[in-house]
Amino acid sequence: MMRLSSTLLLLAAAGCIQESDTDIVEQDKNTCEQPTASLTEESLTASVGDRITLQGNGEPCTEDAALTPTWTVENVPVESDVDAGSLNIDDVWQPYFECDAVGTYVVSLAVAEDGGGSSLPVYAVIDCSSDNDAPVADCGDNQSAKVGDRVDLDGSASRDPEGAELSYEWALASVPACSGLDAADVYNGSTALASVVPDCDGTYLASLVVSDGENWSEPSQCAITVAADNQPPIADAGDSEVLSPCTNEQYQLDGWGSYDPEGEELSFYWTVISTPMGSAADNTAFNDQSAANPYFQWDVVGDYTFQLQVNDGDQWGAPDVVTYTFVDVTENERPLANAGDDQTITNEPDCETASYVFTCEDCPSDSVTVDASASTDDDGDELEFYWTEATGELTIAAPFSPTTELTAGAFAAEYNTAITKTWTVDLAVNDCADTNTDQVTITYTCTGQYTP
Repeated sequence: MMRLSSTLLLLAAAGCIQESDTDIVEQDKNTCEQPTASLTEESLTASVGDRITLQGNGEPCTEDAALTPTWTVENVPVESDVDAGSLNIDDVWQPYFECDAVGTYVVSLAVAEDGGGSSLPVYAVIDCSSDNDAPVADCGDNQSAKVGDRVDLDGSASRDPEGAELSYEWALASVPACSGLDAADVYNGSTALASVVPDCDGTYLASLVVSDGENWSEPSQCAITVAADNQPPIADAGDSEVLSPCTNEQYQLDGWGSYDPEGEELSFYWTVISTPMGSAADNTAFNDQSAANPYFQWDVVGDYTFQLQVNDGDQWGAPDVVTYTFVDVTENERPLANAGDDQTITNEPDCETASYVFTCEDCPSDSVTVDASASTDDDGDELEFYWTEATGELTIAAPFSPTTELTAGAFAAEYNTAITKTWTVDLAVNDCADTNTDQVTITYTCTGQYTP
Protein backbone atom coordinates (compact mmCIF):
# COMPACT_ATOMS: atom_id res chain seq x y z
CA MET A 1 0.00 0.00 0.00
CA MET A 2 2.87 2.38 0.71
CA ARG A 3 4.36 1.58 -2.70
CA LEU A 4 1.06 2.46 -4.46
CA SER A 5 0.79 5.74 -2.60
CA SER A 6 4.35 6.72 -3.54
CA THR A 7 3.65 6.05 -7.21
CA LEU A 8 0.57 8.22 -7.13
CA LEU A 9 2.53 11.07 -5.61
CA LEU A 10 5.15 10.85 -8.33
CA LEU A 11 2.49 10.83 -11.04
CA ALA A 12 0.79 13.83 -9.53
CA ALA A 13 4.05 15.74 -9.41
CA ALA A 14 4.62 15.02 -13.10
CA GLY A 15 1.12 16.28 -13.97
CA CYS A 16 0.19 12.86 -15.34
CA ILE A 17 -2.65 11.87 -13.00
CA GLN A 18 -5.96 11.12 -14.75
CA GLU A 19 -9.61 10.82 -13.53
CA SER A 20 -9.22 7.00 -13.16
CA ASP A 21 -6.34 7.53 -10.74
CA THR A 22 -8.76 9.16 -8.26
CA ASP A 23 -10.75 5.91 -8.27
CA ILE A 24 -7.59 4.00 -7.33
CA VAL A 25 -7.00 6.29 -4.34
CA GLU A 26 -10.58 5.75 -3.12
CA GLN A 27 -10.19 1.96 -3.48
CA ASP A 28 -6.99 2.08 -1.41
CA LYS A 29 -8.83 3.80 1.45
CA ASN A 30 -11.31 0.88 1.72
CA THR A 31 -8.72 -1.93 1.83
CA CYS A 32 -8.74 -3.82 5.26
CA GLU A 33 -5.72 -3.39 7.52
CA GLN A 34 -5.97 -6.53 9.78
CA PRO A 35 -7.84 -9.83 9.94
CA THR A 36 -10.85 -10.28 12.25
CA ALA A 37 -11.63 -13.00 14.82
CA SER A 38 -15.10 -14.11 15.88
CA LEU A 39 -16.79 -16.70 18.08
CA THR A 40 -19.90 -18.72 17.32
CA GLU A 41 -20.99 -18.17 20.96
CA GLU A 42 -19.61 -15.41 23.16
CA SER A 43 -21.73 -16.18 26.24
CA LEU A 44 -22.23 -19.70 27.63
CA THR A 45 -23.63 -21.28 30.79
CA ALA A 46 -22.65 -24.67 32.19
CA SER A 47 -22.53 -26.80 35.34
CA VAL A 48 -19.48 -27.99 37.23
CA GLY A 49 -18.09 -31.04 35.47
CA ASP A 50 -19.39 -30.05 32.02
CA ARG A 51 -17.09 -30.06 28.98
CA ILE A 52 -16.94 -26.60 27.40
CA THR A 53 -16.22 -26.51 23.64
CA LEU A 54 -15.50 -23.17 21.96
CA GLN A 55 -15.92 -22.48 18.23
CA GLY A 56 -13.66 -19.85 16.73
CA ASN A 57 -13.68 -18.24 13.29
CA GLY A 58 -11.43 -15.82 11.37
CA GLU A 59 -11.61 -13.56 8.32
CA PRO A 60 -8.31 -12.66 6.55
CA CYS A 61 -7.64 -9.38 4.79
CA THR A 62 -6.13 -11.15 1.82
CA GLU A 63 -8.36 -13.64 0.08
CA ASP A 64 -7.40 -17.24 0.81
CA ALA A 65 -4.63 -16.15 3.21
CA ALA A 66 -3.93 -18.65 5.97
CA LEU A 67 -4.92 -17.74 9.55
CA THR A 68 -3.44 -18.96 12.81
CA PRO A 69 -5.71 -18.81 15.93
CA THR A 70 -4.34 -18.08 19.41
CA TRP A 71 -6.49 -19.00 22.44
CA THR A 72 -5.79 -17.45 25.86
CA VAL A 73 -7.38 -18.22 29.25
CA GLU A 74 -7.93 -14.72 30.65
CA ASN A 75 -9.81 -15.47 33.89
CA VAL A 76 -10.92 -18.47 35.98
CA PRO A 77 -12.55 -18.84 39.46
CA VAL A 78 -10.14 -18.85 42.40
CA GLU A 79 -10.77 -22.56 43.04
CA SER A 80 -10.23 -23.59 39.39
CA ASP A 81 -7.16 -25.41 38.09
CA VAL A 82 -7.86 -24.39 34.49
CA ASP A 83 -5.06 -22.45 32.76
CA ALA A 84 -3.73 -21.99 29.23
CA GLY A 85 -2.33 -25.50 29.34
CA SER A 86 -5.71 -26.91 30.32
CA LEU A 87 -7.21 -26.17 26.88
CA ASN A 88 -7.42 -29.34 24.87
CA ILE A 89 -6.82 -28.55 21.19
CA ASP A 90 -7.61 -31.46 18.91
CA ASP A 91 -8.90 -28.87 16.44
CA VAL A 92 -7.22 -25.42 16.61
CA TRP A 93 -10.58 -23.75 15.96
CA GLN A 94 -12.45 -25.84 18.60
CA PRO A 95 -10.54 -26.07 21.92
CA TYR A 96 -12.30 -27.46 24.99
CA PHE A 97 -11.83 -27.72 28.75
CA GLU A 98 -13.70 -28.97 31.80
CA CYS A 99 -15.56 -26.57 34.09
CA ASP A 100 -14.06 -27.55 37.47
CA ALA A 101 -15.31 -24.82 39.84
CA VAL A 102 -18.22 -22.46 40.30
CA GLY A 103 -17.62 -19.02 38.79
CA THR A 104 -16.79 -17.16 35.59
CA TYR A 105 -14.26 -18.26 32.97
CA VAL A 106 -13.07 -15.88 30.21
CA VAL A 107 -11.22 -17.18 27.14
CA SER A 108 -10.00 -14.94 24.31
CA LEU A 109 -9.33 -15.66 20.64
CA ALA A 110 -7.06 -13.69 18.31
CA VAL A 111 -6.05 -14.64 14.74
CA ALA A 112 -2.87 -13.84 12.81
CA GLU A 113 -2.65 -13.74 9.01
CA ASP A 114 0.41 -15.28 7.38
CA GLY A 115 2.56 -12.42 6.22
CA GLY A 116 0.08 -9.91 7.65
CA GLY A 117 -1.22 -8.47 10.90
CA SER A 118 -3.11 -9.88 13.88
CA SER A 119 -6.72 -9.32 14.85
CA LEU A 120 -8.07 -7.72 17.97
CA PRO A 121 -9.11 -10.38 20.53
CA VAL A 122 -12.70 -11.50 21.02
CA TYR A 123 -13.90 -13.00 24.30
CA ALA A 124 -16.01 -15.97 25.36
CA VAL A 125 -17.56 -15.67 28.86
CA ILE A 126 -18.60 -18.95 30.48
CA ASP A 127 -20.64 -18.89 33.73
CA CYS A 128 -20.31 -22.19 35.57
CA SER A 129 -22.81 -23.05 38.34
CA SER A 130 -23.54 -26.03 40.57
CA ASP A 131 -26.62 -27.88 41.84
CA ASN A 132 -24.71 -28.47 45.07
CA ASP A 133 -25.58 -25.94 47.80
CA ALA A 134 -22.64 -24.14 49.33
CA PRO A 135 -21.65 -25.08 52.90
CA VAL A 136 -22.14 -22.70 55.83
CA ALA A 137 -19.19 -21.56 57.94
CA ASP A 138 -19.56 -20.90 61.68
CA CYS A 139 -16.53 -19.48 63.47
CA GLY A 140 -18.13 -19.62 66.95
CA ASP A 141 -18.70 -16.83 69.48
CA ASN A 142 -16.92 -13.52 69.92
CA GLN A 143 -14.20 -13.74 72.56
CA SER A 144 -12.18 -11.64 74.99
CA ALA A 145 -8.54 -12.24 75.85
CA LYS A 146 -5.33 -10.66 77.11
CA VAL A 147 -2.18 -10.02 75.12
CA GLY A 148 -0.16 -13.25 74.92
CA ASP A 149 -3.11 -15.51 75.73
CA ARG A 150 -3.91 -18.33 73.32
CA VAL A 151 -7.37 -17.86 71.84
CA ASP A 152 -9.00 -21.08 70.65
CA LEU A 153 -11.17 -20.77 67.54
CA ASP A 154 -13.91 -23.35 67.04
CA GLY A 155 -15.46 -23.85 63.62
CA SER A 156 -16.91 -27.28 64.35
CA ALA A 157 -20.48 -25.93 64.08
CA SER A 158 -19.92 -25.33 60.34
CA ARG A 159 -22.10 -27.56 58.20
CA ASP A 160 -22.87 -28.67 54.66
CA PRO A 161 -26.53 -29.02 53.52
CA GLU A 162 -25.70 -32.28 51.77
CA GLY A 163 -23.62 -33.58 54.67
CA ALA A 164 -20.32 -33.53 52.78
CA GLU A 165 -17.04 -33.59 54.67
CA LEU A 166 -15.66 -30.07 55.04
CA SER A 167 -12.24 -28.54 54.65
CA TYR A 168 -11.41 -25.41 56.65
CA GLU A 169 -9.47 -22.22 56.00
CA TRP A 170 -8.95 -19.70 58.80
CA ALA A 171 -7.56 -16.21 58.30
CA LEU A 172 -7.31 -12.90 60.12
CA ALA A 173 -9.60 -10.53 58.25
CA SER A 174 -8.31 -7.56 60.25
CA VAL A 175 -5.91 -6.88 63.11
CA PRO A 176 -5.10 -3.76 65.19
CA ALA A 177 -2.55 -1.36 63.69
CA CYS A 178 -0.08 -2.43 66.39
CA SER A 179 -0.24 -6.12 65.41
CA GLY A 180 2.15 -7.96 63.12
CA LEU A 181 -0.04 -11.05 62.76
CA ASP A 182 -1.38 -12.38 59.48
CA ALA A 183 -3.04 -15.59 58.21
CA ALA A 184 0.20 -17.53 58.69
CA ASP A 185 -0.05 -16.87 62.43
CA VAL A 186 -3.30 -18.81 62.76
CA TYR A 187 -2.21 -22.19 64.17
CA ASN A 188 -3.88 -25.26 62.65
CA GLY A 189 -5.62 -22.90 60.25
CA SER A 190 -6.76 -25.75 58.00
CA THR A 191 -8.67 -27.57 60.75
CA ALA A 192 -11.96 -27.00 62.56
CA LEU A 193 -10.13 -26.09 65.77
CA ALA A 194 -7.55 -23.36 65.25
CA SER A 195 -5.89 -20.85 67.58
CA VAL A 196 -4.17 -17.48 67.57
CA VAL A 197 -2.03 -15.61 70.09
CA PRO A 198 -2.69 -11.83 70.02
CA ASP A 199 0.45 -9.68 70.12
CA CYS A 200 -1.11 -6.35 71.16
CA ASP A 201 -4.37 -4.94 72.46
CA GLY A 202 -7.29 -4.13 70.18
CA THR A 203 -9.88 -6.00 68.14
CA TYR A 204 -8.94 -8.91 65.87
CA LEU A 205 -11.37 -10.26 63.29
CA ALA A 206 -10.97 -14.00 62.66
CA SER A 207 -12.50 -15.26 59.41
CA LEU A 208 -13.45 -18.82 58.47
CA VAL A 209 -14.49 -20.27 55.13
CA VAL A 210 -15.27 -23.94 54.54
CA SER A 211 -15.46 -26.05 51.39
CA ASP A 212 -17.44 -29.18 50.60
CA GLY A 213 -14.97 -30.08 47.85
CA GLU A 214 -16.91 -28.17 45.23
CA ASN A 215 -18.17 -24.90 46.71
CA TRP A 216 -16.72 -22.49 49.25
CA SER A 217 -18.92 -20.90 51.90
CA GLU A 218 -19.37 -17.23 52.59
CA PRO A 219 -16.93 -16.14 55.33
CA SER A 220 -17.98 -16.25 58.97
CA GLN A 221 -16.23 -13.67 61.14
CA CYS A 222 -15.73 -13.46 64.90
CA ALA A 223 -14.28 -10.63 66.95
CA ILE A 224 -11.51 -11.17 69.50
CA THR A 225 -11.28 -8.23 71.89
CA VAL A 226 -7.83 -8.13 73.47
CA ALA A 227 -6.86 -6.02 76.47
CA ALA A 228 -3.25 -5.32 77.31
CA ASP A 229 -4.15 -4.43 80.90
CA ASN A 230 -6.45 -5.98 83.45
CA GLN A 231 -10.15 -5.61 82.61
CA PRO A 232 -12.42 -4.32 85.41
CA PRO A 233 -14.61 -6.84 87.23
CA ILE A 234 -18.40 -6.89 86.79
CA ALA A 235 -20.69 -6.37 89.80
CA ASP A 236 -24.09 -8.10 89.89
CA ALA A 237 -26.28 -7.22 92.89
CA GLY A 238 -29.16 -9.46 91.74
CA ASP A 239 -32.61 -8.62 90.42
CA SER A 240 -34.89 -6.04 91.99
CA GLU A 241 -38.15 -7.49 93.29
CA VAL A 242 -41.16 -7.05 95.56
CA LEU A 243 -40.71 -9.46 98.46
CA SER A 244 -43.27 -11.52 100.29
CA PRO A 245 -44.98 -10.07 103.38
CA CYS A 246 -43.42 -12.99 105.26
CA THR A 247 -39.85 -11.95 104.41
CA ASN A 248 -37.62 -12.34 107.41
CA GLU A 249 -36.40 -9.13 109.04
CA GLN A 250 -32.89 -10.42 108.40
CA TYR A 251 -32.90 -10.47 104.58
CA GLN A 252 -29.97 -11.99 102.67
CA LEU A 253 -28.61 -10.12 99.63
CA ASP A 254 -26.97 -11.98 96.73
CA GLY A 255 -23.90 -10.77 94.83
CA TRP A 256 -22.73 -14.18 93.61
CA GLY A 257 -23.50 -13.25 89.99
CA SER A 258 -20.50 -10.90 89.99
CA TYR A 259 -17.43 -12.02 88.03
CA ASP A 260 -14.01 -11.00 86.74
CA PRO A 261 -13.21 -11.39 82.99
CA GLU A 262 -9.79 -12.81 83.88
CA GLY A 263 -11.23 -15.09 86.55
CA GLU A 264 -9.56 -13.30 89.46
CA GLU A 265 -10.94 -13.73 92.97
CA LEU A 266 -13.24 -10.87 93.96
CA SER A 267 -13.77 -8.82 97.10
CA PHE A 268 -17.20 -7.26 97.73
CA TYR A 269 -18.49 -4.02 99.23
CA TRP A 270 -22.18 -3.30 99.88
CA THR A 271 -23.67 0.08 100.81
CA VAL A 272 -27.20 1.39 101.47
CA ILE A 273 -28.26 3.99 98.89
CA SER A 274 -31.78 4.77 100.13
CA THR A 275 -34.37 3.56 102.65
CA PRO A 276 -38.09 4.26 103.23
CA MET A 277 -39.21 7.24 105.27
CA GLY A 278 -39.01 6.44 108.95
CA SER A 279 -36.29 3.81 108.60
CA ALA A 280 -33.22 4.01 110.81
CA ALA A 281 -31.35 1.36 108.83
CA ASP A 282 -27.92 2.28 107.42
CA ASN A 283 -24.68 0.49 106.60
CA THR A 284 -24.48 -0.79 110.16
CA ALA A 285 -27.56 -2.94 109.41
CA PHE A 286 -25.35 -5.29 107.35
CA ASN A 287 -23.93 -8.22 109.26
CA ASP A 288 -20.87 -8.06 106.93
CA GLN A 289 -20.54 -5.37 104.24
CA SER A 290 -17.67 -7.26 102.58
CA ALA A 291 -19.55 -10.56 102.13
CA ALA A 292 -20.87 -11.72 98.75
CA ASN A 293 -24.27 -12.39 100.33
CA PRO A 294 -24.63 -10.45 103.59
CA TYR A 295 -27.74 -10.24 105.76
CA PHE A 296 -29.45 -6.85 106.12
CA GLN A 297 -31.74 -5.88 109.01
CA TRP A 298 -34.64 -3.87 107.61
CA ASP A 299 -37.01 -2.09 109.98
CA VAL A 300 -40.00 -0.56 108.14
CA VAL A 301 -41.87 -1.57 105.01
CA GLY A 302 -41.00 0.13 101.72
CA ASP A 303 -38.19 0.35 99.17
CA TYR A 304 -34.55 -0.26 100.09
CA THR A 305 -31.87 0.37 97.45
CA PHE A 306 -28.42 -1.18 97.73
CA GLN A 307 -25.19 -0.71 95.77
CA LEU A 308 -22.57 -3.39 95.21
CA GLN A 309 -18.99 -2.87 94.06
CA VAL A 310 -16.42 -5.59 93.44
CA ASN A 311 -12.63 -5.52 93.23
CA ASP A 312 -10.35 -8.01 91.45
CA GLY A 313 -7.31 -7.14 93.52
CA ASP A 314 -6.22 -4.44 91.07
CA GLN A 315 -9.22 -2.23 90.41
CA TRP A 316 -12.87 -1.62 91.30
CA GLY A 317 -15.55 -2.30 88.70
CA ALA A 318 -18.61 -0.16 88.00
CA PRO A 319 -21.24 -0.42 90.79
CA ASP A 320 -24.51 -2.32 90.38
CA VAL A 321 -27.74 -1.30 92.12
CA VAL A 322 -30.68 -3.39 93.32
CA THR A 323 -33.97 -2.39 94.99
CA TYR A 324 -36.07 -4.63 97.24
CA THR A 325 -39.59 -3.72 98.31
CA PHE A 326 -40.56 -5.07 101.72
CA VAL A 327 -44.35 -5.43 102.10
CA ASP A 328 -46.52 -4.94 105.20
CA VAL A 329 -47.51 -8.27 106.74
CA THR A 330 -51.15 -7.09 106.82
CA GLU A 331 -51.16 -7.54 103.03
CA ASN A 332 -50.33 -11.20 103.41
CA GLU A 333 -52.54 -13.73 101.63
CA ARG A 334 -53.64 -16.70 103.71
CA PRO A 335 -52.18 -20.06 102.58
CA LEU A 336 -54.36 -22.96 101.44
CA ALA A 337 -53.85 -26.28 103.24
CA ASN A 338 -54.34 -29.54 101.35
CA ALA A 339 -53.95 -32.73 103.43
CA GLY A 340 -54.44 -35.03 100.44
CA ASP A 341 -56.82 -37.93 99.97
CA ASP A 342 -58.35 -40.07 102.73
CA GLN A 343 -56.50 -43.34 103.37
CA THR A 344 -57.70 -46.88 104.12
CA ILE A 345 -56.02 -49.95 105.66
CA THR A 346 -57.46 -53.47 105.31
CA ASN A 347 -56.22 -56.64 107.00
CA GLU A 348 -57.53 -60.22 107.50
CA PRO A 349 -55.56 -62.00 110.24
CA ASP A 350 -55.81 -65.80 110.58
CA CYS A 351 -58.05 -67.47 113.21
CA GLU A 352 -57.93 -70.97 114.72
CA THR A 353 -60.74 -73.02 116.33
CA ALA A 354 -60.87 -75.50 119.18
CA SER A 355 -64.25 -76.92 120.32
CA TYR A 356 -65.90 -74.24 118.25
CA VAL A 357 -64.04 -71.49 120.07
CA PHE A 358 -62.14 -69.21 117.67
CA THR A 359 -58.85 -67.60 118.54
CA CYS A 360 -57.49 -64.97 116.10
CA GLU A 361 -54.17 -63.28 115.60
CA ASP A 362 -54.13 -59.54 116.34
CA CYS A 363 -54.80 -57.03 113.62
CA PRO A 364 -51.19 -56.01 112.82
CA SER A 365 -49.66 -52.58 113.09
CA ASP A 366 -49.86 -50.90 109.66
CA SER A 367 -48.93 -47.58 108.04
CA VAL A 368 -50.06 -45.12 105.36
CA THR A 369 -48.37 -42.03 103.93
CA VAL A 370 -50.07 -38.65 103.86
CA ASP A 371 -48.93 -35.87 101.53
CA ALA A 372 -49.65 -32.14 101.94
CA SER A 373 -47.30 -30.93 99.16
CA ALA A 374 -50.30 -29.68 97.15
CA SER A 375 -50.78 -26.91 99.75
CA THR A 376 -50.24 -23.45 98.22
CA ASP A 377 -49.57 -19.84 99.10
CA ASP A 378 -50.43 -16.98 96.68
CA ASP A 379 -47.55 -14.86 98.02
CA GLY A 380 -45.07 -17.63 97.35
CA ASP A 381 -44.14 -17.81 101.02
CA GLU A 382 -42.28 -20.76 102.43
CA LEU A 383 -44.81 -22.86 104.33
CA GLU A 384 -44.60 -24.63 107.69
CA PHE A 385 -46.55 -27.86 108.25
CA TYR A 386 -47.88 -29.50 111.41
CA TRP A 387 -49.75 -32.85 111.57
CA THR A 388 -51.73 -33.87 114.71
CA GLU A 389 -54.13 -36.65 115.70
CA ALA A 390 -56.29 -36.14 118.80
CA THR A 391 -56.51 -39.70 120.20
CA GLY A 392 -52.80 -40.35 120.17
CA GLU A 393 -53.47 -43.80 118.65
CA LEU A 394 -51.56 -42.98 115.49
CA THR A 395 -47.82 -42.48 115.45
CA ILE A 396 -46.78 -39.55 113.23
CA ALA A 397 -43.26 -40.09 111.96
CA ALA A 398 -42.51 -36.50 110.91
CA PRO A 399 -45.19 -34.12 112.18
CA PHE A 400 -43.48 -31.00 110.70
CA SER A 401 -42.92 -32.41 107.21
CA PRO A 402 -45.31 -31.96 104.27
CA THR A 403 -45.11 -35.72 103.71
CA THR A 404 -45.13 -38.20 106.58
CA GLU A 405 -45.95 -41.76 107.57
CA LEU A 406 -48.83 -42.51 109.95
CA THR A 407 -48.76 -45.82 111.84
CA ALA A 408 -51.72 -47.49 113.57
CA GLY A 409 -50.91 -49.86 116.41
CA ALA A 410 -52.01 -53.52 116.61
CA PHE A 411 -55.39 -54.40 118.15
CA ALA A 412 -57.46 -57.57 118.79
CA ALA A 413 -59.28 -59.21 115.92
CA GLU A 414 -62.54 -61.16 116.00
CA TYR A 415 -63.50 -64.14 113.86
CA ASN A 416 -65.71 -63.20 110.92
CA THR A 417 -66.33 -59.76 112.38
CA ALA A 418 -65.17 -56.53 110.75
CA ILE A 419 -63.69 -54.18 113.28
CA THR A 420 -63.25 -50.67 111.91
CA LYS A 421 -61.24 -47.88 113.54
CA THR A 422 -61.29 -44.33 112.16
CA TRP A 423 -58.94 -41.48 112.96
CA THR A 424 -59.08 -37.86 111.86
CA VAL A 425 -55.67 -36.34 111.24
CA ASP A 426 -55.41 -32.53 111.28
CA LEU A 427 -53.02 -30.51 109.12
CA ALA A 428 -52.09 -26.90 109.88
CA VAL A 429 -50.21 -24.87 107.28
CA ASN A 430 -48.63 -21.56 108.26
CA ASP A 431 -46.90 -18.90 106.13
CA CYS A 432 -45.55 -16.80 109.03
CA ALA A 433 -48.66 -14.65 109.46
CA ASP A 434 -51.71 -16.82 108.80
CA THR A 435 -52.66 -20.44 109.30
CA ASN A 436 -55.02 -22.65 107.32
CA THR A 437 -56.15 -26.18 108.21
CA ASP A 438 -57.34 -29.31 106.48
CA GLN A 439 -58.11 -32.91 107.57
CA VAL A 440 -57.57 -36.39 106.25
CA THR A 441 -59.37 -39.52 107.49
CA ILE A 442 -57.55 -42.80 108.10
CA THR A 443 -59.79 -45.90 108.22
CA TYR A 444 -58.52 -49.32 109.38
CA THR A 445 -60.80 -52.34 108.81
CA CYS A 446 -59.76 -55.73 110.18
CA THR A 447 -61.69 -59.06 109.91
CA GLY A 448 -60.50 -62.38 111.37
CA GLN A 449 -60.62 -65.25 108.87
CA TYR A 450 -60.66 -69.02 109.43
CA THR A 451 -59.31 -71.30 106.75
CA PRO A 452 -60.00 -75.03 107.46
